[in-house]
Amino acid sequence: MNDIYEPIKTKIAFWCDYDKNAPKSKYEDDPQEHDKYRSEHDLDCILNDGNLFADTIFSLWLPLRTILVRINSYTKLNRVGNINNKISFLNKLMEVDNLNQYLPRDDKRAILLSELFEIGQTKANTMILPNRKLQEKGDEPVYDYMPHFLAECFQKGRFSYAFKDDEAFKRWINDQKLTMFFKDEIIDINHIKDLSGSKNVRCNIPPEGKETLMLENYIQILKERERQIDVG
Repeated sequence: MNDIYEPIKTKIAFWCDYDKNAPKSKYEDDPQEHDKYRSEHDLDCILNDGNLFADTIFSLWLPLRTILVRINSYTKLNRVGNINNKISFLNKLMEVDNLNQYLPRDDKRAILLSELFEIGQTKANTMILPNRKLQEKGDEPVYDYMPHFLAECFQKGRFSYAFKDDEAFKRWINDQKLTMFFKDEIIDINHIKDLSGSKNVRCNIPPEGKETLMLENYIQILKERERQIDVG
């Protein structure tokens, strides 16, 4: 890859443009307009022929934010903007002449982040949800962290409403080719892989020094899913 920043810049521009051009009304005031916009402009939908049930597997914002914070001090990042205000921060980050000062190209975490952003903008990083209400997994406290989401899909979990029972959930996992999220591909709550290195499937924040492991885990998952999708 000639420019490790290209996949990252591409995605940041996509996020910013999507927000800039999105309908200004509330969703409940004009759901048809919002759905039309999303089906035509959301990358998950675009990669799945406009399917509004499409959703992201790994949010790329979460690892980007984590790596930026771990490499830089908040004081340094505040020169760009408030990282807790995602779109405003990203718009200002795009104005930075040299991303190398925030994501050094010789830092393995930056290199892996670039690789993740490359594969993370392909169909391998999307799935089709059985219920659009499940898109609330992007909200607090799950924040699109897949192990946490999967744990909450089992019976009595916060997202179990979308599945008749655990067998229905398992059928969906197999249908969407998501078995690689489970150790030995045994689909039960105790076999969900710890991708962040936190030893807690409900924790998306890697311990200090485990950022590389987290990124490698994400990439490995998506590469395996890419292979399975290609096989069909």
